[in-house]
Amino acid sequence: MFCASVSYPVGAADFDFDYFATRHAPMFARLLGSNCTRFEVHRALATPAAPPPPFVAAAYFWVGSAEEFGTTLAKHGDEIYADIANFSGIQPTRGWAEVV
Repeated sequence: MFCASVSYPVGAADFDFDYFATRHAPMFARLLGSNCTRFEVHRALATPAAPPPPFVAAAYFWVGSAEEFGTTLAKHGDEIYADIANFSGIQPTRGWAEVV
């Protein structure tokens, strides 16, 4: 199992959380198809007595196959990346991890 993540830093220009949460992330999950076993969207919150969060929003996509994930990006990457301009003025920080 693998987890792909994206996070948008605090101060992301014109970030539209509602679009990100209700349109972009679900679109990506739909394009991943049955390979995506779960996805979550997080809105960062300040923790009392702790440093501020480094991001305003993040999304996590759990997938079973790294190869299928790569195939989806190759096939739909232009559509996925072009949609970012609809809710953010910057590209996210992307992560890829093995779930253990």
